[in-house]
Amino acid sequence: MISRRTAIKWLHWLSLFLILWFFLVEPEDVRDLGAAALATHAGMGVILALLTTAWFTMYLRKGLASRPGPKLPDWAKRAHPWLHRLLYWGTPVMVLSGALTGFAAPYVIRAFDLVPINPGIGSKTIQGLLKEVHEIAFNTLIVAIMAHVAFTLWRHFRLKDNVLRIMVPKLLHKYL
Repeated sequence: MISRRTAIKWLHWLSLFLILWFFLVEPEDVRDLGAAALATHAGMGVILALLTTAWFTMYLRKGLASRPGPKLPDWAKRAHPWLHRLLYWGTPVMVLSGALTGFAAPYVIRAFDLVPINPGIGSKTIQGLLKEVHEIAFNTLIVAIMAHVAFTLWRHFRLKDNVLRIMVPKLLHKYL
């Protein structure tokens, strides 16, 4: 069985790549592809929901996995747990708002064009409202992720505390 730290590293990077995919390929950007674009978005959302559920469950059971490093100034030691909590809580909120948006659709949505994820009897008005909530949650999460990345790079390169070695799989340590 893999260790908690290894599981968190994989969940961390898989979630990042999925969220990056959502950032780069928004439904509005691929609207011309029609139902295929929505089916892919829904399917990727299901995968992200599974990863988020695993990660959030680990967080609820064991708390934050990371601790502020000894080289951090006081303000950063205080900010560290709050930024992580924002990510731990913000990701499920964003995923849940996306799921509710899909459930509220007045048409059937199939994840990867295979598995129906809603009954297709929703309201276009409610779906529109939930879509706005989802977009706000996603944009807020993107800002938090950018702050997390900036904070991590600052720690690694400015403080030289090798925080990236803690966050990436051992396979990539030789590049750091």
